[in-house]
Amino acid sequence: MENGLDILVVRGFAVPEGRGKWACCYEIRLTTGRDEPLLYRGELHGRRYACEAAAIAAATFAGEQEARRQMASVWAGLLARHEYCVVVASEPALERVHEPAAG
Repeated sequence: MENGLDILVVRGFAVPEGRGKWACCYEIRLTTGRDEPLLYRGELHGRRYACEAAAIAAATFAGEQEARRQMASVWAGLLARHEYCVVVASEPALERVHEPAAG
């Protein structure tokens, strides 16, 4: 998207497994402006919920938690490698580096 802003979208859904149990599924997608590529898909099996809406809410919550974990992991990796900050000096500044210090 514009100005480097990307948004993670979490979509939760439920699939019945029988006997009141649901597979709570979620997808984490990246919104890039035109499309939403899939980044991660997860499932929680054998969960008991009173209705499909409750299972979907649980799936969405699990997806949001996973998205936060994934982002924290990426952020920690960037901080560890210092890739988050790149400073490039202009050419005149590079030339001054080789000049002897005055005084």
